[in-house]
Amino acid sequence: MSESQRLAVITGAGNGIGRSTALMLAKHVKTLVLLDTDASKLATLASQLAALEYPLQIDTYLLDVTQEMAVKAVFGEIANKHSRLDILINAVGGGTAAGNPGAKLEDMELSQWQGLLDLNLTSTFLCCRAAVPLMKRHQYGRIVNFSSIASHGRRDKVSVAYAASKAGVDGFTRKLSREVGSYGITCNAVAPGITLTERVDEKFWQVRSAAEKNDVLESIPVGRLSTPEEQAEVTVFLASEAASYVTGQIVEVSGGI
Repeated sequence: MSESQRLAVITGAGNGIGRSTALMLAKHVKTLVLLDTDASKLATLASQLAALEYPLQIDTYLLDVTQEMAVKAVFGEIANKHSRLDILINAVGGGTAAGNPGAKLEDMELSQWQGLLDLNLTSTFLCCRAAVPLMKRHQYGRIVNFSSIASHGRRDKVSVAYAASKAGVDGFTRKLSREVGSYGITCNAVAPGITLTERVDEKFWQVRSAAEKNDVLESIPVGRLSTPEEQAEVTVFLASEAASYVTGQIVEVSGGI
């Protein structure tokens, strides 16, 4: 099957890197299945994709990917409708969704710890578990997960829960790549540096003083923040035929941090 006939599923498609990846991947696949919890942003993205005039089928589903039965139901619908799944991009995640993103260990509630593990790690597990059997049917698959440079402790303004959840994604990605490699499935992760998505701009960047912003920029060898499009470029590569011999890798796109 040519690359242009593939079906790709993107979680967290309505925002940030997930949205940029969808717009970039659209010209390479036949079908895009977009998953998010925000109906308005999904509808906006679907309209933008339709306006590109690619020969593209677009499906959208409202889905909380931390919920096991909901994930099973949506992936079951994908299987019934399309009988295949070639690319899974797990773009859901973040550190600002459950309480103070910079909370110190002694100030952290169990609910915040569990919430970030669910959002960043459990969601990855649930979606991969649902997708792999569909990939095995056709002996082909590309899985791209999302880690972070925080998994190595290289971000001062994030919590231990966020760092632990992303370190979990690293281990999960490496181990899964060994389980599925003989089926023609690769599994890698992108580890972004500070990326100026709408959420990061609002909750991390705009709340800082000019001096604090300068300190952040000085800590990055290339001297600036990443754009979502720069992260999407690497994501699309890992989802492509060109990356057929790349698996089990955590690819840092960090500006040298």
